[in-house]
Amino acid sequence: MYEFKTFYELLKNNALKYGDKTAILYDTFEVSYKKLFADAVKKALHLQRYKGKRIAIYGPASYRWIVNFFGIILAGKDVVLIDFFIPRNTRDKMLDDTSVDYVLCSTNQYILSNVKAIMIDGAEKDDVSGLVYDESTQEGNIIIFTSTAKECDKGVILTSSNIMAALDKLSKCGLCNENDKVLSQVALSQIFGLLYSFIWPISAGACLCVGRGLRHIDSDTYYYNPTILPANPSMIEYLKKIKAFNQELKCIIVGGAPCPLKLCEDIKENGIEIAALEVKEEEIMGVNSKIQLACAQEIMLQRLRERAMEQGVIMHLPHTIYLESNVTFSGECIIEQGVQILGDSHISDSHIKAHSVIEQSIIESSDVGPLAHIRPKSHIKNTHIGNFVETKSSTLRGVKVGHLSYLGDCEIDEGSN
Repeated sequence: MYEFKTFYELLKNNALKYGDKTAILYDTFEVSYKKLFADAVKKALHLQRYKGKRIAIYGPASYRWIVNFFGIILAGKDVVLIDFFIPRNTRDKMLDDTSVDYVLCSTNQYILSNVKAIMIDGAEKDDVSGLVYDESTQEGNIIIFTSTAKECDKGVILTSSNIMAALDKLSKCGLCNENDKVLSQVALSQIFGLLYSFIWPISAGACLCVGRGLRHIDSDTYYYNPTILPANPSMIEYLKKIKAFNQELKCIIVGGAPCPLKLCEDIKENGIEIAALEVKEEEIMGVNSKIQLACAQEIMLQRLRERAMEQGVIMHLPHTIYLESNVTFSGECIIEQGVQILGDSHISDSHIKAHSVIEQSIIESSDVGPLAHIRPKSHIKNTHIGNFVETKSSTLRGVKVGHLSYLGDCEIDEGSN
């Protein structure tokens, strides 16, 4: 699992770890990891003054765009990413479809505005002196727009957990580290640009070089001298034709569209590594329907089952077993088909038989079921629980409960039958 669960944890850690090291380089403007964290928290405190839950952001990539992105999420509000160059009527439909409350856009100097781009009274006053950020704040989600075979401009929700899971995969590839300079020229409103050109470099402690706009696309490589360049195939083809690959460039990460094999070969001939890093859809999938919710649940269940089996748990028909994330195992355990184990349950050296339910209880050196129901706050040790037995808030030590029994709010010691 990735070491951080939230953007706040990631930014705070990097502020402490890298301090005054340059996090963002935008033209001649440099910002340290310490200042990036401070500015993001300040923006979050400012935005928490407003009741709206969802804020859209659009404008060319810049340091202010980055601070607003992090600030919205840290404020506990959803950030809706919209391409700055799309037609206004399309943008208005996106705002309406996602029930946006406020807008932060470059044309209004990123001052909080309503959906009609009219600035909110007093929103330019962002003094947050005396306010303290609550680290337990539930972070907001990221909403991006993508296209499928059947529809365009489909909103997809990404949580902090989605992004952290993707970063976990990317951190293991070893391509980006604190010594790298990553040039961001791909639109940050798209998942490829958002992840590979922005969030990943920041998470790795690299220096993120923000592209200066389309008119500088052919010169930014020599201006910033990056070591890593995330780019789509058309951009790579153009930079190759004008010989705009700087000497320090060691790797191009291609995405956004299929890349012709010939182009990949040409890049490698120039001594540059080319990578198409793939993050499985399940790592960053959004949940926008009951069907997608069921798919996400099955993905998580499979991870929990596999983790348990890697720890030595024997499972009969694993796909029928339901586990929750706080369940833990130790010793030699057998879990039969159809079992449900819920809450903060712990199973140690025990055999849970078919179609039993364990809720927030501790089972040690015992056999339970089949078709038993162990309700919350039960502690069962060296005990036999037969079929159709139900317990609640009970402590059983060395007990035999054959079948068709209910034990509630009791404590029974060794030798009882």
